[in-house]
This record gives sequence, C-alpha cells and structure tokens, in this order.
Amino acid sequence: MTTFKKWSDIRDKHVQRAGGEAALSETRRMIDAYVHAWHLSERRKNAGLTQSDVAERMGVTKMRVSQIERGEVASVEVLARYIEAIGGRLELTASFDDGTYRMGDATAAM
Repeated sequence: MTTFKKWSDIRDKHVQRAGGEAALSETRRMIDAYVHAWHLSERRKNAGLTQSDVAERMGVTKMRVSQIERGEVASVEVLARYIEAIGGRLELTASFDDGTYRMGDATAAM
C-alpha cells in the first residue's frame, strides 16, 4: 500500500503555510513576469544587442533595461518600448468567451 497523499487532501495546509491564495497568485505573477522577461532578453542577445544598446535606443539607463529583463516592468508602454528597441512590435489581443479581438499594435494609441 502506498503512503502518498492526494494533493487535494493536503493542498489547503500548504497554501496557508505559503501565505494564502493571494500570496500564491502574486508568486505566480512574478514567476510569469520573470520567464517572459528571460525570453525577451534571449531575443535581445540573439539580435546581437547589448543592454547598453537597448538602453540607448529606449533613452533609459542600462540599469532600467536590466530591471526590465528581470520582469520588473511598470507598464505595457515600457514593455512595448523594450520590444521595439530589440526589433519587435507588441500587439494586444483581447480574449472573450465567444472569441478574440486583435487590437493590433500596442503602441499605436500611446
């Protein structure tokens, strides 16, 4: 007989130990931001650009580019400017139960 417990039987205890549902949601958000930022930094490197190159194109400091590449992004506008600086274009898509709506270039309205 196995001594393994079902996750559903022990989850609540572990969630509470981690600080509750809100803390888990915030942790998930931070991890997602970090993973997205890592992928963008890899794109930058593949484009042959340094953080200094991107900083100059964005008109910010190299430190700010480093923050962006750690997932510390303050707004969609900052993210769009970073993506443009490495040669891309940020596009927005809204998802609904009955379909999606492509809003296009995220910087067009900025």
